[in-house]
Amino acid sequence: MTEPTAFQLRQLASPRKPQTTGRGGRWVVALLLRLGCVALLAWIGYIHLHLWQEGYRQIPTNGPLFLLDAVAGFALAAVLLVWPRPLAGLLAAGYTAATLGALIISLSVGLFGFRESISASFVVESLTVESITAVGLLSWTILVAALRPPTCRPRPIVQPRSSDNHPRATSH
Repeated sequence: MTEPTAFQLRQLASPRKPQTTGRGGRWVVALLLRLGCVALLAWIGYIHLHLWQEGYRQIPTNGPLFLLDAVAGFALAAVLLVWPRPLAGLLAAGYTAATLGALIISLSVGLFGFRESISASFVVESLTVESITAVGLLSWTILVAALRPPTCRPRPIVQPRSSDNHPRATSH
C-alpha cells in the first residue's frame, strides 16, 4: 500500500473530536443521520433474517447468503453505532450497495439459479429501504468527513548522517 493511501485510510479510521465552533448544528444532523442509518441497517438485517426463516433457507446458495446478509446488517448497524468513523460508513454503504445490486440482479436475470419476483414479499420494501440506506450512509460519510478538522501529515523522522560526530540539537 502506498504511503498516501495508508495515510488516508488512517485518517478515515482515526478518532477526531468534533469542533463545536459554528458547526454544532451540522453535528446534530450528522448524529441523527447516523442513528437513522443504524436503524435502517438493522431493518435490512431483519428483512433478510425474516425471509431466511420463512423459506429462503431452502434455496441453494442464496439461502446461506440471506443469513449472512442478516448477520452483516446487524453487525454493521452495531459497528456504526459504537464506532462512528467515515470508514464504518463506507463499509456499511458498500454492504448496502452490494445487497441492493444482488436484489436487482436477482430480479432481472437471476442470481445463482434463482430469479426473484417483484411481487414477492419484501421485494419493494427492500428496494426502497436499501436505496434510502445507501444514500443516507454516503451522505453521513461525506458530512462527517467534511466536519473533521484538517490534519497535518506526520513529519518523517530525520536520521543523523553517519558523517556527523555528534547528534543534532533539537529545540523543545
